[in-house]
Amino acid sequence: MKPFPVYKIVRGGADRVRIGALDERRKKDRGNNLAGLLKLAVDRYKSSSNQVIQIDFRGMLVEL
Repeated sequence: MKPFPVYKIVRGGADRVRIGALDERRKKDRGNNLAGLLKLAVDRYKSSSNQVIQIDFRGMLVEL
């Protein structure tokens, strides 16, 4: 299992704060691993519609 950090973006200071991590538990790619992780991140960490979060997915920052 590899944890993928999840960050909250603070717009005023252009900073990001780590708020948690998601664990990838699938052993092989099923074609929708990224989509599943993004849905989990939104469900767990996004508290309002105007809040911006990022996931560090294998060196690529995905902003939601």
